[in-house]
Amino acid sequence: MVTINGREYWKTRTPTKTGYAVPFPRFGPSRYGEASTAQRRRDDRISDRIRDERIVILQPDTLVVFQRAPYRVVEVREIPPDLWGEKLQKAYEDELTRWDARPWGDRPTLETWRDRPVSVVLRPDKQPQAKPIHLRGRASFNWDVLPEHYAVCNACGELPPCQHELTEDKVRAQMVLTEELMAIPAGHCLSCGEAITSRMQAVRFPGPNLWRPDLGDASAVFHARKECSHDASRYRTQWEAAGNIDAQTELPLEGV
Repeated sequence: MVTINGREYWKTRTPTKTGYAVPFPRFGPSRYGEASTAQRRRDDRISDRIRDERIVILQPDTLVVFQRAPYRVVEVREIPPDLWGEKLQKAYEDELTRWDARPWGDRPTLETWRDRPVSVVLRPDKQPQAKPIHLRGRASFNWDVLPEHYAVCNACGELPPCQHELTEDKVRAQMVLTEELMAIPAGHCLSCGEAITSRMQAVRFPGPNLWRPDLGDASAVFHARKECSHDASRYRTQWEAAGNIDAQTELPLEGV
């Protein structure tokens, strides 16, 4: 899994290359200027070659990832401009307007625009009799290209990590958190689990304990410090959703 801006996106653990449906002009150097020594210029050339080697143009029989499973490319076709549709035609015109305002490289054409639509036909790997899947997408879409040697889940056939594995991992992680929460004694912070003394500021929530009902009413308490504030905020959100609106003061607890 890959986390971007707090959201999780699935990505296979199998090392992959980046695939494109159609060829693009060779990528330029990944740096500005040229190194000052011959040895470093040589290293830069090697680095560029390694990067370019990881770019694959989709061909019939190329292995790609689709819906968490391995698929073979059957066919890749350009879609004629008269079948693009109004949305892509407008996007192409907008691209030309941007280029005219700030030229960069060659001016895009209907045949070279990176986001022109293409048709990609796939079939599940090792299923030659399966019905092909016809997909339409932009030429600039990044495909994950698999090597010929790859592993799949024996139970569901998905590439690892499969949905069952991810679900089991989440269940195990939640079980650990639950066990840790259930081990917190009464009067201790529901975030860090440590005791709250009379010298410490804390936030106590009246009413039933939403996380530990077994501790009784008014037992939900948190340290009034930054490292415990996230869990306290989560609890407050649930507490207010349950209809509680009484303001909570952050004062030393008496008799603790």
